[in-house]
Amino acid sequence: MDNSIQESLLVPEELSNVDLKTRIWTESKMIWKIAFPAMVARLTSFGMIVVTQAFLGHIGKLELAAYALLQSFIVRFINGILVGSFCLHACLFYYFELYGIIRNSKK
Repeated sequence: MDNSIQESLLVPEELSNVDLKTRIWTESKMIWKIAFPAMVARLTSFGMIVVTQAFLGHIGKLELAAYALLQSFIVRFINGILVGSFCLHACLFYYFELYGIIRNSKK
């Protein structure tokens, strides 16, 4: 059987003999490559909601109230879908590991 499955994904070979400061800096750069676009998307989404509410507040109180209700429903619905999908992925990973479909490299 091929041993490439057993190699570690968390610590690449070139970082295994490097000091802690370099490993932390490298890991931090990799995390920021993923986290920064997500933060920008979240901030722009929030900014768009705030600007829309400000414009609707100038139109009228009824329109602002309608938008606030709609926006709170949509945000809660979308967050519910996201949390549900994360829970589903965690459960599937657990069962796949439990029944031997995938192997955890830490064992």
